[in-house]
Amino acid sequence: MTIKYLLLVMYFVFGAYAGRTYGPKISKGYRIHMSMAPWHAGLYTKTSTPYKQICGGTVIAKNVVVTAAHCVTVDRVVLPASQFAVGAGKVYRPWNDTHDVGAQKSDVKDIKVPPRYQGVVTNFQHDIALLILTTEFTYNEHVKPACLNFDAVHDAEQLREGQSGKVMGWDLTGENSAASQVLQGATLPNVAIDKCIDQSPVSFRSFITGDKICAGYNNGTAVCRGDSGGGLIFTAIMNSQLATILRGIVSTSPATENLCNIYTWATFTHLLPHEHFVKAFVPNVEEGCGTPANGVIGTRSSLVLGRNYNCPCTCPGQ
Repeated sequence: MTIKYLLLVMYFVFGAYAGRTYGPKISKGYRIHMSMAPWHAGLYTKTSTPYKQICGGTVIAKNVVVTAAHCVTVDRVVLPASQFAVGAGKVYRPWNDTHDVGAQKSDVKDIKVPPRYQGVVTNFQHDIALLILTTEFTYNEHVKPACLNFDAVHDAEQLREGQSGKVMGWDLTGENSAASQVLQGATLPNVAIDKCIDQSPVSFRSFITGDKICAGYNNGTAVCRGDSGGGLIFTAIMNSQLATILRGIVSTSPATENLCNIYTWATFTHLLPHEHFVKAFVPNVEEGCGTPANGVIGTRSSLVLGRNYNCPCTCPGQ
C-alpha cells in the first residue's frame, strides 16, 4: 500500500472528529421522510457549537444505538462518551432544526467497542460500537428500532449476490457536491466477496476483512465520506407486515483525490460475526424479531418469517 493511498483511506474512514469529516456518505440518493427510516440515528460531536453530525447509527433498543467503531475512536483509543450525543427521528441534519417535529435526542452515557478493534492496524476489522444512551427513546412512528436476527441460514439468504439493502444518511450527493441537509437514502445490491476483492483497487483489498459485507454499484450510486456507522437494512415479512433487519454497518470504501470514489462499492461490518459482542450488552436484542422459518427471498429481499410475533421493530401500522 502506498503512503498516499493509506492516508486517503485513513481520512476516509476516520472523518471529521474535531473538524475533519467522517467516513462514507450517500451519493445520488433519494430524499426520504422519517417514517421511511425510523431506525436511523445521527451521531453528533458535542465539541462543536452547535453540535456537529459526524456519523450515522441504527436504533436497536430504547437506549442503544449501533454505529462504527471508527466514529468514536482516535488512534485506537475510545473517546469519552461525554463528547457525543445522538438524534433519532431526524430528517434534517442540524442538531436543533425546527422542522424535525419527531426528533428525540440523548447524550451518550457509555461506549462499547470490541477489544480486538485496532483501527487501521488491523484494516478496520471489528468496526462496530454500541452507544449506551442516557435517555431512553420512546417508540412511535418517527423512532423505531431495526430488528437484529442472527440466524445464519437466513442471513446468508438475505445477503446473496444481487439482493438489495437500504442505507440512509446525510452529506455528499456526488464526488464534489456539498453536504445534504436532508436525509438521503440509497438501495444497494450485495456484491459477492470474491468479486468485491477481485475488482477493488489492489491497495484496498486488505480492508475487505473477514467480517465485512460488500454492497453498492459502480455507476455513481454509493456511500461516500460522511455516513459511516449507518445501517445496511433488509426487509422481512413478519406477522404479515414488513419489518426491517439490520445486516451491516457502513465501514470503509476506496477513496480518490476527491476523497470519495462513487464508482466502486463499500464495505459494511457484518452483524452476524459480532453476535456475542452485541448480546453481551443487549442480551434480548432479538426479542420480537424471532428466528425465521421457511424463508422465502423476494426480488426486494423480502424474507417470510413463519411464526407469529409481536413486532416491536419497524412495522407499518404500529
